[in-house]
Amino acid sequence: MSTGDREVDLVVLGAGAGGMTAALTAATLGLEVVLLEKAAVAGGTTAISAGSVWVPNSRHGQPDDSVERARTYLQATVGDRLRPELCEAFLARGPEMVAYLEDKSEVRFRAYAHHPDYLATAAGATLRGRVLEAVPFDGRRLGRDLALLRRPLPEFTLFGGMMVDRIDIGHLLNANRSFRSFRHALGLLGRYGLDRLRWPRGTRLVMGNALAGRLLFSVLQSGVELCTGTAVSGLIETGGRIDGVVLPGGRRLLARRGVVLATGGFSRHPELRRRLLPEPVAEHTPLVESVTGDGVDLGLGAGGRLGEGHASASFWAPMSIRRRPDGSTAVFPHFVLDRGKPGLIAVDRTGRRFLNEATTYHLFGQAMHAANRERPCIPCFFVCDHPFVLKYGLGMVRPRGLNLAGAVADGYLTRADSVADLARALGIDPAALEDTVARNNRYAADGVDPEFGKGGDAYQRNLGDPAHGPNPCLGPIAAPPYYAIRVRPGDIGASVGLVTDADARVLDAAGRPVPGLYACGNDMDSMMAGIYPGPGITIGPAMTFGWVAARHAARSNAGA
Repeated sequence: MSTGDREVDLVVLGAGAGGMTAALTAATLGLEVVLLEKAAVAGGTTAISAGSVWVPNSRHGQPDDSVERARTYLQATVGDRLRPELCEAFLARGPEMVAYLEDKSEVRFRAYAHHPDYLATAAGATLRGRVLEAVPFDGRRLGRDLALLRRPLPEFTLFGGMMVDRIDIGHLLNANRSFRSFRHALGLLGRYGLDRLRWPRGTRLVMGNALAGRLLFSVLQSGVELCTGTAVSGLIETGGRIDGVVLPGGRRLLARRGVVLATGGFSRHPELRRRLLPEPVAEHTPLVESVTGDGVDLGLGAGGRLGEGHASASFWAPMSIRRRPDGSTAVFPHFVLDRGKPGLIAVDRTGRRFLNEATTYHLFGQAMHAANRERPCIPCFFVCDHPFVLKYGLGMVRPRGLNLAGAVADGYLTRADSVADLARALGIDPAALEDTVARNNRYAADGVDPEFGKGGDAYQRNLGDPAHGPNPCLGPIAAPPYYAIRVRPGDIGASVGLVTDADARVLDAAGRPVPGLYACGNDMDSMMAGIYPGPGITIGPAMTFGWVAARHAARSNAGA
């Protein structure tokens, strides 16, 4: 070892959910761990996400679920692309990971009360129990280290920094009709007001920020050395084994047990983005700026290989784009809050619907690309009327139209007094859009969508409005003024990554493990192979295989 070199047990690259899980697990097993994060803050894309974690049969699951049922569901949805060894490892180790973290750290989960698997009609699908979220976390416990946690997207907060989850949104919308909701809303506002007297943001963390916050707190408590703002320029290989990394300035950090790649995948890698994503290559993504494929490049340079045969190289969602007051670009993913609600349709640039608006966001993104090959569909348009915006909001516009005027003024929303005028403003044939709206209104009255079957399964109905009938996803568009926003497909995470075995070891072209090199998260080739069977199918496997990698490294002989 040269003068100036340092040696530890394990080096982990990337402080998202997968990387922090790997580092935390290794530390609780007694290893000396350094966690390196290129960005100035920790949390990765997890911190700005909904934070859902798909892990079947955890201690929070339903009694009627089973490994066999979950396996059946994955086989039915991922099909021949499913790698059995990864599937079996995930189904066996995922529940163990959840229990381990809850027993050994401040990570706490709860199951959504009702959250169907996305492909709800497939064999083995369930209505609840597989989708976990982090219990809200008090960010004040981080103290000064709260500044190390990546903030949520501004568009996912209220009043400049108050985070809310689905439960909170329900109470806020119902606050004038229920004393219980009023009390809940008052508590949120009071807590946030007190927070802002001392903190630059709200400290009640929910969704992905809660998960990242709990992991960060636990990582720091466990003795992991976290180095933010630290890029790695290369891996160190000795005798065919990866045993460290090269730091800025040429310093070497040696790792007796190996290196874990968890840098977030290829999504912002310029070359791989052009090579792997469909045309037209998505211009915008909500992923954090640091996911430039560093881990993938390092793994390929060490002899690893990229996965093949995916249904899609990335996972997708419909996105709307808006310029923020500070000049930055807001990229808003339309996951659950608007597109499945009654009274909204998506139309292409000929004024016709082209899909079931309540389908999964991944299938929505794919449908835009598919339709665009036949007629102009990127961007497409979400169309609705005034009562819809007031009740449900639209993208970055809040319910009750609190910021509606500004969104119209800056061009995020297009408004018109008639459907024909709205069509003209969008460059659509007025007669075509009027016919599409009229069809929707007939379908809403009957509760049946004969064209695309909107509201036809449990997942879609969960996106809708349960208080609306006869179909919670179908409603009229009939009360002026009318509104539209432009929506584009955006990638929300890589599916293609470094091929690994069931121990998360990176494999070379011959299928042999690269000694000392592990990958998890989006640096690892997804076991879902470009299919999106449920919420959290990136974070759940990321954390599971981060846990698996750390345990394998802890069992390995240092330097062997």
